[in-house]
Amino acid sequence: MKNDVKLTPIQILVHGIDINMKSLESQNDALGLWAKQLRDFGVEFEICSSLTDEVSYYLDFNGEQLSLIDLKKSSKLTLDWAKELKSHLKKRYAVTKEPLFRALKLKGDDLAHNQIIDATMGTGKDACLLLSFKCNLICFERNPYVFALGLWAYLQACASDDEMIAQTFKNQMRLEYGQAYSSEIPAGYDRCFYDPMYESGKSKTKSALSRKEMETFKELVGSDEDQATILSELCKKFKLVCFKRPLKAPNLELPDDSKCQKVVYTGKSTRYERYFIP
Repeated sequence: MKNDVKLTPIQILVHGIDINMKSLESQNDALGLWAKQLRDFGVEFEICSSLTDEVSYYLDFNGEQLSLIDLKKSSKLTLDWAKELKSHLKKRYAVTKEPLFRALKLKGDDLAHNQIIDATMGTGKDACLLLSFKCNLICFERNPYVFALGLWAYLQACASDDEMIAQTFKNQMRLEYGQAYSSEIPAGYDRCFYDPMYESGKSKTKSALSRKEMETFKELVGSDEDQATILSELCKKFKLVCFKRPLKAPNLELPDDSKCQKVVYTGKSTRYERYFIP
């Protein structure tokens, strides 16, 4: 992953609350629960009432919502996974015709079969789509800012007033901080979805965010220049890997020792490459 952003510790600017780290993590509210889980995952962060260092990015909590702030672009990014899942459920996809559904070899309503690793959680847009396809998900993210923002969105979705939405997130999704290919994976999760960030700016966020937000996200995360290596490692670890690519992107050159074969499923602007080792 290539970027020039100092990733840790994250600064979290909290407004209107006289609070310190110790008291925050003992609070039995949304912010306290989030902070405790973030610490348990090993993400380094600082709570502050004003920015203490010169930073380009920070997380901002206004008493209700957590946002990623880009000072250079004066942009703000928030995630609402409950809203995202509701939007997908309303569309009533003909799932067997969806290229992502086919590339992952999913079965309708079969949660025991549809156990998927999302190796690149990002904004969670694809994860919410997979939830609407009746999947059990373990979502990995290696960028601490993105993971922290996603963890907040996940906990908010689990606390949704819509009981069906809340139970879907509680029962069918969990988050992990780090890399899927180097982590211990539970039995049954033998398929993986991989959507890296591209140098061209094409990414998983393209249709989910405004242009300014997309640029912020891309600069923060950086381009995944190691995607060929990661794809090869994922193919060694999983029975099947679904690799999401822009439709017109060039073919990825895998390492010479890779034994992966592929089948391609195309959509309107995206192609899904199913990699597997026979």
